[in-house]
Amino acid sequence: MLERTSGNDESSLGDSAGSWIAGTRVFIGLLLLYEVFAGGWWKLGTLASGPNEDWIGANAGGDITRVSERVIEDGVYSWYATLLETVVIPYAAEWSYIATVAQLLTALALIVGLWTRPAALCGLLYFLPVFHFGTIRTSPLFTVPIVFVFVANAGRYYGLDAILESRTDAIGRLTRVLNHPLPIAKRWYPGLAAGLSLVSVYYLLSMPAVEASRVEFIGLEMMIFTALTAGGLIAVWRGGTPTLVAADALRIFVGYRFLQEIFVRTDPGLPGWASVETQTVEFQANAATHLSPVGLLIESLVLPAMSAWVVVFAVIQTATGLALIVGWRTRTMGLLAIGYLLLLTALGFVRLGPLLLASLVVATALGGRYASLDAIAGRESTLSLPTSSIPQATLAPATLVLGVCLIGASLVVIDPSADPDPTGLETLIMLGFIAIAGLVGVLERTRNDPPHTTPRTGDTDSISD
Repeated sequence: MLERTSGNDESSLGDSAGSWIAGTRVFIGLLLLYEVFAGGWWKLGTLASGPNEDWIGANAGGDITRVSERVIEDGVYSWYATLLETVVIPYAAEWSYIATVAQLLTALALIVGLWTRPAALCGLLYFLPVFHFGTIRTSPLFTVPIVFVFVANAGRYYGLDAILESRTDAIGRLTRVLNHPLPIAKRWYPGLAAGLSLVSVYYLLSMPAVEASRVEFIGLEMMIFTALTAGGLIAVWRGGTPTLVAADALRIFVGYRFLQEIFVRTDPGLPGWASVETQTVEFQANAATHLSPVGLLIESLVLPAMSAWVVVFAVIQTATGLALIVGWRTRTMGLLAIGYLLLLTALGFVRLGPLLLASLVVATALGGRYASLDAIAGRESTLSLPTSSIPQATLAPATLVLGVCLIGASLVVIDPSADPDPTGLETLIMLGFIAIAGLVGVLERTRNDPPHTTPRTGDTDSISD
């Protein structure tokens, strides 16, 4: 099951793989960029709000200090509390500026596909410490697709890396060096996997010892993340194609998060099995802050039949979550889950819906090759993306105009400091980001002259040589 797809040649990924990889890279980059300007931990702000002074300005470091003190009070791991007290809190202002610049540069690099592996590594180094602040509802949803982007070297697909790597000058050589796999010999993978397994067990065993649920969730998320990484290393060591192995890790992770929102959370980021009363409150809030037509739709079709919708949401989320974890009918159940998340995003669930989509789309397209029932049954084909009849000369400007309009609208209109959040505007922007990512995928699929380089032997899908 681990060796059905072996070798490092790009043909093992399927004809449409580049489309899904490029779309995922652009989508997660756009979400990161939105997070910097107007997201949950917004920093630079918009024209309507101005910069967040708790990140840049007179009170720089305020947010970092506040969150650090909160998680220490909650009883976070003693080693992390010591790190916060000695390294982070005394230099909170400096870390605030470093975090802002790192997140902004990572977002821009991923969007344009420039030096993608170092950018993804920078994003990973940003979000892993943030896990331990207790922001574990969204941080893992950024981290996991960023890891996939790193493994897939996603800038080779309709990104600037594809152009620069083909050059023979100093810029080309620099790009190849920066995007080169990590210098970790494959023979070391079992040892690394064993070490990560021990880390996973550490986080598992630490969970009963803490009292705050926030810290318990840190342990849960880190346990899952390190366990999936360890399993991925073993799969690659046994001959798996790293990009496909990473896609299957996304598949399992999204399935887990679907079930976590059902059985672990009481405040629904996704509806799941939340009570009728809880979901009614959620949808009433969305209706009040959404665009008028959508608010009217929620009030006329959703709220009067909330009892029935609770069952529909719960069944879909449970069935797709379980199917994704075990890899059963990955394409079919993944498409159902994508439709479900698109519907929720359109209805105003703009925090978790788009973030889960960033992982789910490529997991649905490329997943199911390893550690899955589909692999046992021989259902391993890549989800195909039809070739568009629209010429690139039309699609490319349309993508650019849509992106500029959406980002410009968010910078001018949205006020991230406002309460309540402008759900309607956020929904339009998220749906626009999804459309941009899809158009980039279509451009990759319909290219006439391949915009990504032919990978060198041994480099195509390697994490390391």
